[in-house]
Amino acid sequence: MIGFELSPGAGQGRARAPRPLAPFFAHGGGQSVAIGQGINGGLTVWTEVGPHHAARMRLDQPDATQRMSWRETQLAELRNVYPVGKLTLSGSWSQLQTSGSGRAASYTGNRAISTGSAGASALITVDRAKPYDLWINYTGRTSGGFVKVEIDGAQSLVNEISDPAGLGFKAFSSYSPTDLNRRQTIKVASGLAGAHDVRVSFGGAATPGGGAIMIEAVTISGSLADPYILPPLWTPNTTYQMGDEVEHGGMYYAARANGQSGAVGPTHSTGIASDGALDWRADNRPTYPDFIIIDYASEREYAVRLDVAGDVIEVGGQTHGHDALASQDITVDGVPWVPSDIGNGLTVGTQILMTENTVWQTAGSGPLANCQINRSISAGTIHHNVQVDIVAASMDVEWFYVGMLPFVRWEGETATTVVDTLTSEGETVVTLANYAGQTDAQVDFPQTRYLGLTGTTPEIDFIYGHEAGALPVPHNKLDQLDAFVLPNVDARTASGSQDWPAKAYVCASPQTGLTLENGDIAHFFNRHVMSVVG
Repeated sequence: MIGFELSPGAGQGRARAPRPLAPFFAHGGGQSVAIGQGINGGLTVWTEVGPHHAARMRLDQPDATQRMSWRETQLAELRNVYPVGKLTLSGSWSQLQTSGSGRAASYTGNRAISTGSAGASALITVDRAKPYDLWINYTGRTSGGFVKVEIDGAQSLVNEISDPAGLGFKAFSSYSPTDLNRRQTIKVASGLAGAHDVRVSFGGAATPGGGAIMIEAVTISGSLADPYILPPLWTPNTTYQMGDEVEHGGMYYAARANGQSGAVGPTHSTGIASDGALDWRADNRPTYPDFIIIDYASEREYAVRLDVAGDVIEVGGQTHGHDALASQDITVDGVPWVPSDIGNGLTVGTQILMTENTVWQTAGSGPLANCQINRSISAGTIHHNVQVDIVAASMDVEWFYVGMLPFVRWEGETATTVVDTLTSEGETVVTLANYAGQTDAQVDFPQTRYLGLTGTTPEIDFIYGHEAGALPVPHNKLDQLDAFVLPNVDARTASGSQDWPAKAYVCASPQTGLTLENGDIAHFFNRHVMSVVG
């Protein structure tokens, strides 16, 4: 199998030598991977990076004649979501639709319900064979009151909240000092298993606060194999209510009114448009799970700049171009992948293999090299095995990046720090905060092929290991590898709505220059390993 997870050159029956930065490459405990349709003919690939957490990778290429590019990664906590549409309501509730899935100045982007009535309650049966925790997702309000939670008609299993104000029952306050502060979540129970009836009701006015609550969903722990971690696929001629969320063609949509869907799904990628019968608001991600960007849109597999008789070109997927697609093959656990048309659209397994055969070429002349990239995705690990066979007479290499690691120091949408430090193979630590507002800063790591990131989100910490190198095959033209990091690509600071991006490279750096000629080979690999901490 190409794309194996053994370190290149590890002999059968021999103990593997200790790796530099080993903690950055430790398995995070995830079990599954998944693949589904992406936007504009692209793909979304999921890999579990720990219990109940996954990284979602966007693979896209607007030009179908070019190979796929891994362009962005988001980290998410996986939960089975029981939205308003699944709740059984009794008493007086107001039905609301929220304004978008962005964080600023909006609720949640899906349906929500509000009440101030003592007789109003919402009931849902949650079920999971594996142990799970239970959360209530609500919207904080300056007028927020107390929310009472019962499980199976009692509160003995409600073990994560208490009686906050001598109410005589367990509850939590939904008061927020800023009205419309969205996506509030509170854990109300832990250690559950099997089916349980969960009832949420108005528990009375709160001080500070007031006499109203707003509920968005009930959620429980989840994994990629669970059914309710994402909205369901859009279906034709189906009755939807205002705020119901669906997925179609890799895009997520929320219904703008009560009504029946059309015969052909929505195709717009921004704003509001109709499917022929019902209007939908588009977004490139759903309300749940709650995503945080850990890197930015840039090439990861490889990139090369070549001088071909004075014609300087770059190759490497969408970012650099000139990487024409000859064939593509995708399997999940050895079975050819066909996009799913049921459930939430994901095909779940333990390993995804993607093989793309491409041709490096100039803008207007013949081929320069034949390239095969094998992408192996298992839980927490993405491994690229790249084989380049030169067919041009001769070309000089200006630079050759065999592995790239883009990442975000400051995530503007969440206004939080994501990546704190980068550590090199020699244990040299780069603290990104030291480069606030700087540009053109480059930190070099000679003869290095291992890099590690440490980062944090508002909910959990994570680590990310990156390794790249030449494959141990005879007559490989790649030899010495160096690394460097640009700790602040655009001289940004940790403020405002713009991300602060950085990028690290592992590059082939022959001291005497590199010329590739007909019959030469350049075979290499790079590996990305992610896991959550705690």
